[in-house]
Amino acid sequence: MKLLVCGGSDIFARRVLPGLPGLGVTAVDVASRSGRRMESPPGLPLRFWDDPEAALAASDADAVYVTTENSRHAPLALAALASGRHVIVDKPAFLDLASAERACELAAKKNLLLAEATVWTGHPRVAGLIQAFADRNTAPARIVATFSFPPLPPGNFRHTPELGGGALFDLGPYAVSPGRVLFGAEPEEVVCRITSRGPAVETAFTCLLVYPGGRTLAGTFGFDTGYVNRLDVLGPGLAASMDRAFTPPPSATLSLSCNTPQGVRSVDFEPADAFARFFIRAFAAMERGDGEAFIAALLADARTLARLRESAG
Repeated sequence: MKLLVCGGSDIFARRVLPGLPGLGVTAVDVASRSGRRMESPPGLPLRFWDDPEAALAASDADAVYVTTENSRHAPLALAALASGRHVIVDKPAFLDLASAERACELAAKKNLLLAEATVWTGHPRVAGLIQAFADRNTAPARIVATFSFPPLPPGNFRHTPELGGGALFDLGPYAVSPGRVLFGAEPEEVVCRITSRGPAVETAFTCLLVYPGGRTLAGTFGFDTGYVNRLDVLGPGLAASMDRAFTPPPSATLSLSCNTPQGVRSVDFEPADAFARFFIRAFAAMERGDGEAFIAALLADARTLARLRESAG
């Protein structure tokens, strides 16, 4: 597998690049307008480009990972799909529903994988959470999600609306994905309110998503407070909680707290790299020629994110 990376993000340099040799990637082209040059992991040759569009035309990569500012996701992903390459895009994959639908239609037509890198859902603790409810013959009914952190540096692109900045784009994927994963459905009602604004973009929002059967997600998200990153999931006979839910550290043992009528117990999960697990699943789907599940997840989240933004006004 040869990979073309469009963008020089910190996420790619810190969390993705070091693990690529162990995932069967044999060479990487990195195309970044910033001119960033990261160090190559042992045994993995890197080739650098300053122009992602030129790299798309010249690279012999099998797949493309788009990890640029949010505003450039759509044109690069569409160009990569048009060139016949599989595509993985950082969240939010697209800034509007029409672009998401157009890209998914093109991917399906060409039998290519198109995936949004919302990686937290593949951590083993999430499967353990789902199993905890199944073991008690019950199911999640309420989700309370909180992901908020201190203000970002002034130069961060998330402060710039033209680059797809703002809390709704940056953190919206964490508001819309838990219901898809834990309820297996899209919401019937979506209410969202902006609770904090910076000079140019919203910096915090709160939301209520109502799903079929009276199930709900209540969420608070932003970059204007102290750090909190937590998911609480409630159902008949079980209340489960996990910290660092949306950004699980790859080298840490993480716990799932389960509160039942018989008492509270904590289940520990061995360290796991959510990014590596995501790319393993994506690469396997590329090999099988089976990207339907990834496309369906991307579209479902894009539809709900569009409704979230519409409600916020």
